[in-house]
Amino acid sequence: MSQEEIKGEIMKLTEQILYHKKKYYYGEPEISDEAYDALENKLRELDPNNPVLFIVGTPEGGKVTHDTPMLSCQKANNIDDILRWSNGNSISIDYKIDGLSLSLTYLNGRFLQAATRGNGLAGDDSTIQVMKIKSIPKEIPIKERINIRGELFMPISEFNRINKEEPTDYNSPRNLAVGTLKQKDLKLLEKRKLKFRAFELIGYRENSDLLAKHQILKEWGFSTAYLTTIESPTIENISKIFKDVESKRSKLDFEIDGLILKYNEAKSRDLAGSTEHHPKWMIALKFSSDGEKSIIKKITWQVGRTGVLTPVAEIEPVKIMGAEIRRATFHNAEFLENLNAAPGDTIMVIRSGDVIPKITDIIEKGTNNIKLPNQCPSCKSNLRREGVNLVCTGVTCREKEIQQIRHWVKTTEIIGLGPKNITKLYDEGLIKHFSDLYDPKLTKSKLITHLGKNGEKIYQSIKSTRELPFAIFLAGLGIESLGKKMGKVLASKYSSFEELKKTTIQQLIQFEGISEITATNILKGVQSPNLGDELIEKGIRILYRKDYKRKKHTSVQGTPLTAFLRPEEFKESSNSQKLVGKGKKIYITGKIEGMTKDEVQKYVESLGYEWSSSISKNLDLLVTGEKAGKKKLDKALELGIEVNSWEDFQSKLQN
Repeated sequence: MSQEEIKGEIMKLTEQILYHKKKYYYGEPEISDEAYDALENKLRELDPNNPVLFIVGTPEGGKVTHDTPMLSCQKANNIDDILRWSNGNSISIDYKIDGLSLSLTYLNGRFLQAATRGNGLAGDDSTIQVMKIKSIPKEIPIKERINIRGELFMPISEFNRINKEEPTDYNSPRNLAVGTLKQKDLKLLEKRKLKFRAFELIGYRENSDLLAKHQILKEWGFSTAYLTTIESPTIENISKIFKDVESKRSKLDFEIDGLILKYNEAKSRDLAGSTEHHPKWMIALKFSSDGEKSIIKKITWQVGRTGVLTPVAEIEPVKIMGAEIRRATFHNAEFLENLNAAPGDTIMVIRSGDVIPKITDIIEKGTNNIKLPNQCPSCKSNLRREGVNLVCTGVTCREKEIQQIRHWVKTTEIIGLGPKNITKLYDEGLIKHFSDLYDPKLTKSKLITHLGKNGEKIYQSIKSTRELPFAIFLAGLGIESLGKKMGKVLASKYSSFEELKKTTIQQLIQFEGISEITATNILKGVQSPNLGDELIEKGIRILYRKDYKRKKHTSVQGTPLTAFLRPEEFKESSNSQKLVGKGKKIYITGKIEGMTKDEVQKYVESLGYEWSSSISKNLDLLVTGEKAGKKKLDKALELGIEVNSWEDFQSKLQN
């Protein structure tokens, strides 16, 4: 074959492999495993380093755990907040692009894997789709394993072209970008020109300032979100840049909703550290949301999982920031009362955070006055007033119960069981409470009968949540004020669900972030027999610290390392590791060979340590692995914090 013919054959095989991978992952294989292997073998002969051969995409659009968590960004309300936050540091400024955050992994100079942000710890695998996006380089000139993060977006011109040639149901470039990335049709991904702008480089030249990192990314072929750098921030120079960008916003070919500001120098970022939620060295300043006038047609009431009713206005359609808005929230009953809003009123609608439509004011009052309901729209039970809210008093309420099931499914990450499927199973009498998901009567065959071919995948996903970490179990119960963050706090303080149920309000309020009201809600919820106890009766097993069984792994060099079994492999052990670190805070810097960061965190938490995301005077121990951060080590020594190497730490544990 000529070189042209070889190139053509490589392209053909690449297309076929991508197509059949996708079909397999969605449970719709068209060829046998042997036939698929033959395609890969043929491509390997012609092009042994082809990136397609190294794809590590997960089945069923599965989850990918991020090497480094993709944290949120704290928000500033005004320029004064920015100046206080900057603290005199040199700052880098990026566009805050309104798109979809992606994490790209490269190894040996080749694109390896892509994942969405998800919940920050793990996202959806998008490797196969990203292989088809031409604006993302598939090769870079370094061999290290590195991570590049950025925003995937649909150019406004491309959005307009698509809607002109083939009108879609998507009402904004961002929504169309998200919808396109989820497409099973890979050819559509090539046809629609998605773009990617990088904003972060992890794992390479960590001591470089951000300006230098942006330059590296550009040299590798990436577009970046970088705008400019300010060496000495003042209200005047920050305001000028912000106003300039806001005035030119409409001329850009991509949607932005503000600016992202970061400490430019690596030393400043290290000293700032991070919280569990966001890096302290990064902050966002958003543009004020553009509002539009509309008229209220009707006011309906949505029932949440705790029984609280939220008033929602159905309005005359209006376009805001490229999206057509037909419904908008009033926050709560008191807000609606204070506005005295009613059908026929002319109102001002904004998109809060450029996302959620909200009503802010009455522009022109109509002839009707506010009328609050006295019965739940779902179950017709009486309503009671609790502060700013109206609350359903019904013991059984269809909408409340459906929302509780949805909350459990979302918290435990049961795949495939969306709102429509949940409602269908509820209305057909198969599930009335989230514990019914684990009832032996809900068989695989029943799910397939009622939900089609996805029923089997949903059944397997439900099965995978029969064992849950204590924190996730608690967060999934739907108790007011008890989310994932509070679940972690309680899981670190109590050794079992039974122990938590026997606690008191006085004991709970001793913990940071728990008020008397929060403590009352938590205690009332965990002691309710139709929540946690009902799940346990139906076979849910809670994984406590004592359930983390340690085992030895051998590295390439033959060094034994302690690691964790996966949740499905956890087994109770009467010889559980003593909680040697109880009450102590630990920080680990550098790579621990043979373990991911997530495994390291689970390991030290199983020993009783509290995982810290930054170095401060409250830290008890710093443990260093390979390529440990020198600045972190220096800071720990300066603060008088005990420092151990990973080997020393392991040796002390064994002794």
